[in-house]
Amino acid sequence: MKITKKLFVFLFLISGLHACSSTNTETKLIVLSTTDIHGHVFPWNYYANEPDEAHSMLKAATIVDSIRSIHSNTLLFDAGDWLQGNPFAEYFAREDVDAPYPLIEAANFMKYDAFVVGNHEFNFGIELLNKRIAQANFPILGGNVIDASTGLAAYTPYIIKEIDGFSVAIIGLTTPGSAIWDRPRVEGKLIFEDGVDFGRIYVDEVRELGAEVIIMLIHSGVGPGSSYTSETVPEENFGQRLVDEIPGIDLVIAAHSHRLIENTKLTGPANPEGVPVIMAGRWASHVGLTELLLSRDSNGKAVVSTARNIAIPVVGTKVHEEIYEKLVDTHVRVKEFVNEPVASTNSNWNASDGRIYDRPIIDLIQHVQMAVTGADISLASVFNPSVNFGPGEITRRDLAGLYPYENTLFVKRISGRDFRAALEFSARYFATTEAGAFPEPSGITPGFNFDVAAGVHYEMDLSQPVGQRIKNLRFRNREVRDDQMFTLAVNSYRAVGGGDFDMIANAEVIREIDTPVRALIENYLKERGSIEVNDVSETNWRILNLPE
Repeated sequence: MKITKKLFVFLFLISGLHACSSTNTETKLIVLSTTDIHGHVFPWNYYANEPDEAHSMLKAATIVDSIRSIHSNTLLFDAGDWLQGNPFAEYFAREDVDAPYPLIEAANFMKYDAFVVGNHEFNFGIELLNKRIAQANFPILGGNVIDASTGLAAYTPYIIKEIDGFSVAIIGLTTPGSAIWDRPRVEGKLIFEDGVDFGRIYVDEVRELGAEVIIMLIHSGVGPGSSYTSETVPEENFGQRLVDEIPGIDLVIAAHSHRLIENTKLTGPANPEGVPVIMAGRWASHVGLTELLLSRDSNGKAVVSTARNIAIPVVGTKVHEEIYEKLVDTHVRVKEFVNEPVASTNSNWNASDGRIYDRPIIDLIQHVQMAVTGADISLASVFNPSVNFGPGEITRRDLAGLYPYENTLFVKRISGRDFRAALEFSARYFATTEAGAFPEPSGITPGFNFDVAAGVHYEMDLSQPVGQRIKNLRFRNREVRDDQMFTLAVNSYRAVGGGDFDMIANAEVIREIDTPVRALIENYLKERGSIEVNDVSETNWRILNLPE
């Protein structure tokens, strides 16, 4: 069994500690964690059709087995976003929903103690999520998600484990942002409450049940803050607030922001001595490992301290052979599916500079959105600047790289004033630059929140301050008026408020098309059979004063 140097050092240390444990009354509890796996079961990049040695749940399984082999007091958790994320996950959410989900099968084999629901668990609707939950041999937590029809928790709020005479509670909470991002699928069915308010409720509840150790398993970043502004939806990233407001937390297993956090403690008014926090990266890149030392004082009260809190990378580790053999046929099936051609082209389609220049590869998205909806104008994002395909066959793999999210399509009615405001808001992506300087990102908004438009023509002057950058906005060769009304094709994430585009979220809904945009693009290409850049290319926007 090949293991990483970091894991080897840990195993050496822990094996020595374990050998000495019989000489004292201290219990060593090993808490293992993964997060934001997003379908990365096999060490394979389905977009590039090549191995990916740095990410794999099956590699994580090898590490988990190694640690369990020398320490019986081990718990294993996942902090959410396991149902969506790459072509492998989406195949079993769109193409073969009746088959067992291989990620859950692997998790059953690995004997996870619990998962928590992440925001992306709701991307395909509650029915599919419940179907996948039913396949799990372990509980799925999410105590701040409330069933709107009953007023009760829709998912298990917590579990309590007995470890060597100590009662250990694991409380599961998730980001409330799903109320915005997946509103069409959850509205009227689920209510997403504040993580801290409900964390406090459950901490009190488990303590009444005798819990002595409190672990928070949260699909939420450390924070503070949210990627949205809302008076009704609570804070997206509440990890720090848990530590600030709820005393007696012993460990926070965090997620959602795809960061690697180890050897770190959060301090706050309610926990001035600090609480260890672990976030094990993303895509099964690491296994979080926290060693809690449990003992009792002279009065019999539990005392909890942290010996180490690290993240072990999976790179350099072999896959778990038994699970691999059990599931490899699903991997082969998905590879064959995503590599099937849907059309051909003699052109090269490249998004590498698609946030600087209006490129045909993004025009393809715009063209399909307008063709399907008949809308006057369209907005689309350059999700993946690394996507590049043609000349030759265009495969499903190429389209997954072009449009990696499960967004569907909306048609909204929007005024000229609000549409201009949306373009100005999008232009925040760039820092203010002198005329003739090359544009640079401002860092205040991610690339997927930089939208460009089709159906109109306009210019961006990045030498101007935010809010004054959109120039010469025209529709059918006439200047757009503030009171002019348009129909707008826009993806579901943006339509319901994703990215804080309130001017779009508040616009009237004309129609919803509950088909993923990527599927609409695939259908369009299949009908055509072949496509060239000239079939869709139109320069709708440009940045002024770019360097030569």
